Amino acid sequence: MAESLPFDRVADTYDETRGGERRGREFAAVLAPHLLPGRTLEIGVGTGLVADALNRRHGASAVGVDLSPAMLGHAHARLGARVTVGDARRLPVRTGSVDNAVFVGALHVIVDLAAALAEAARVVRPGGRVVSLTAATERGKGDEFGDLLAGLPGRDRVDTPAAVLAAATAAGLHTLQSGEVTARSFAESPNQLAEIIENRVWSNLWNVDGAVWATTVEPIVQGLRDLPDPDDPRDRRLPFQLSVFGR
Repeated sequence: MAESLPFDRVADTYDETRGGERRGREFAAVLAPHLLPGRTLEIGVGTGLVADALNRRHGASAVGVDLSPAMLGHAHARLGARVTVGDARRLPVRTGSVDNAVFVGALHVIVDLAAALAEAARVVRPGGRVVSLTAATERGKGDEFGDLLAGLPGRDRVDTPAAVLAAATAAGLHTLQSGEVTARSFAESPNQLAEIIENRVWSNLWNVDGAVWATTVEPIVQGLRDLPDPDDPRDRRLPFQLSVFGR
């Protein structure tokens, strides 16, 4: 069975290294127009940034579940008792009890797409929605750093648009909307990005062994530092795949 990746190890630094409250607002703004009135379950709620923004800025009634107790400690500060520990493949949620279920950049660490989409379909009421934001097909398109980052280990994702669609279809869901959106925009310098990689901030870098790091990752870091004006921020717009499914 594919295993989900818990984020306990980065819980205390997650917000500051992933865009903080601005990231939550940006993702919530993309999701909100596609959600039905009523209760929304965020599966893989993490520190609660997106669910909190949905509640505060879009009048949603968002609750959340996550595998990591450490991440939920931060989510609890934002959402109170509306969060709980749970595995996306075996949700502690009654069948047909929510109006929407959402995954925000979570399916690639849940890994088992079939189980995750099947559980989302189970807990959503008939007529409800399952919405996901996942990696776009061309992740580096229009990004100055895209060619360099393409060589990083672990960039191959399980949550491709085709794989998500196949899992959703198998779970009995039907597509209402599917397409690429820009869900995040920010400024980042080559040296800032090099430091993020060196500190293994991203989960795909956590378990890279020393030999691969030396031969593959270090040249990418050096390539970033060798770019002109490496301390000058560049505008970055990251594309995501938005998939909206009906139950």
